[in-house]
Amino acid sequence: MTAMERQGKTISVFQYRDYRSFLKEWYEQGRKRSRACSFRALARKGGFHSTNFLFMVMRGERNLSEESVGKVARAINLNRQEEEFFRCLVFFNQASTHEEKDTHFRKLLQCKKYSQLKPIEKKQYQYYSAWYHPVVRELVAARDFDGTPEWIAHRISPPITPAQVVRSIELLQELGLITKNGSVRWTQSSPVISTGAELTSVVVHNYHKNVLSLSHQILDELVMPEREVSSLTLGVSREKVPALREKIRAFRRDVLEMVSGEKEPEEVVLLNLQFYPVTKVTNEQKGTENESIVGS
Repeated sequence: MTAMERQGKTISVFQYRDYRSFLKEWYEQGRKRSRACSFRALARKGGFHSTNFLFMVMRGERNLSEESVGKVARAINLNRQEEEFFRCLVFFNQASTHEEKDTHFRKLLQCKKYSQLKPIEKKQYQYYSAWYHPVVRELVAARDFDGTPEWIAHRISPPITPAQVVRSIELLQELGLITKNGSVRWTQSSPVISTGAELTSVVVHNYHKNVLSLSHQILDELVMPEREVSSLTLGVSREKVPALREKIRAFRRDVLEMVSGEKEPEEVVLLNLQFYPVTKVTNEQKGTENESIVGS
């Protein structure tokens, strides 16, 4: 192994969620330790025709293909496990749809090394992958909870199994969202679970899809007194859209403040708000200040 090849070993690709940041920091460290580390040398070793290809990739001006991923891995001396993770990371970052991003992120989670370094991320992904985990978190703090998973499974609608409740409680405890307080009592806690923007977009998107699917499933099962569902179709000027978004955020904050003092909930409800455009802006309208946008 050459001096340049050893530079990458002090930076682990498993610590990164952005492959461009990994390449940039790998290269910066290599330059500090050896003059032999250059874009020309890397291009020669990887088999790239252009000497500034990696420079353009790091700047976000070029993407990597399946073939070029292997060339980069060879240039920076990644082993087989590192190369496979790097490949998943590349296509996770470059994915154009949520489905593609979610598929590649699940592959990242299957990497043992990554799961060891980022255990909370894997658990958080699991938390947002099922709509009922937040519901279980509320029910374990209920005054009449008897400590059995059967009690919670019976209270949740649509129903889930006691086995699912057990796994949910274990996950909530591992995430630090609940703590044991006595033989059957639990206390809710609110740890800060920080993730990068790309990961947040994946897990939250998954959760919203699950909640919307649940709403579609149970809407026909609820009688009118049990539900409050409304829809508005609004024609508005574009300049009012940010103010409307802030109104929704303020309402959400008000609701959270109203229930923040609840220690022993008797019911668990799901509040779901949607606000989005249902029309497209034409090229001619893009330069107009007073367009009309329909939202519901």
